[in-house]
Amino acid sequence: MKSPADLVPLFVREFELCRVGPSDVVAVLSESRTRPEYVESSLAAARVLGASAYEIRVGTLGSDISTVTRGIVGGIPALSRESPLLTAVGAALVNSTFVVDLVPDTILHLPIREELKRSGARILTIVEPPDALERMFPTEEIRRSVVAATSRLTGIRELQLTSGAGTDLLYEFPENSHANGQIGFVDQPGKWDHWPSALISAYPRTASGTVVVDVGDVILHWKRYVQAPIQLTVEDNVITAIEGGLDAALLRDYLESWDDPDVYAVSHVGFGMHPNAQWTALAFYESHETLGMDARSTRGGFIFSTGPNRNIGRWVQSHIDIPLRGCTVRVDGDMILDNGRLVDLVA
Repeated sequence: MKSPADLVPLFVREFELCRVGPSDVVAVLSESRTRPEYVESSLAAARVLGASAYEIRVGTLGSDISTVTRGIVGGIPALSRESPLLTAVGAALVNSTFVVDLVPDTILHLPIREELKRSGARILTIVEPPDALERMFPTEEIRRSVVAATSRLTGIRELQLTSGAGTDLLYEFPENSHANGQIGFVDQPGKWDHWPSALISAYPRTASGTVVVDVGDVILHWKRYVQAPIQLTVEDNVITAIEGGLDAALLRDYLESWDDPDVYAVSHVGFGMHPNAQWTALAFYESHETLGMDARSTRGGFIFSTGPNRNIGRWVQSHIDIPLRGCTVRVDGDMILDNGRLVDLVA
């Protein structure tokens, strides 16, 4: 574990990219599983840059299901359930100009994030290990690439996903569809980002076909590599069959345990863009150390996901991202990913 003294210069550089300064009120949101050195480094970096800073620490316990074994997106009751406490926490956060999200499950898929964006707060999630923060530190080149790719994927109508493993899935997007980019820092009011990251996401209207999750692909929040192929049948944006060996059986049981049909819904698509992200990084971390941002951000990777869709108000506790390797993607007939190699997605 690095000490705050080691990390403060890195956090100062990051917060400078986020334009933190004397006019900011910085809220550091944490809970019992948060890395304490990240709390201290965030507070110190904010103060070095002249901002006012304070910590809000919420309790982890109180959930009716275990967040450790469930990997849920609403894992902190204080942040996901209506209560006087949530009202108080929300009031403090919306009156801050820069919110540092150090909650291991993040507030990404919680309604409170939308409240913060409406308030104009800048939100930055930080969970990954220190070496990942340093290795995948944001650059202007990454920003340009992500912005160009986001523009390329905005307004698309169809996306065809195929792979040598047998994937053949057609996504259809709503009229005037919009893509979102993550660049690893946030410098605009009402925006959210995640340090480290470099990826694009977009929410389809519907999807149909077959997805084969192959050996070596990754299932998140499980934070493990697949050891036997899983075949998913998707009809009208819903997973209707899960076939294969042990990994398929585990996935079936996991989704069934929620007793909620929305956990089978197809969520966003995603493309990894980071040149320094490492697909093999997950093998070197303990599961509690990471959210798997290396796998999500690996350049040329594709993300198939299930569960929440905030664009249509579908808030689901179970959210699974499945980064896939070796995919080919055509957007409105144009190839943008060829067997895991970016072709026409960056400037």
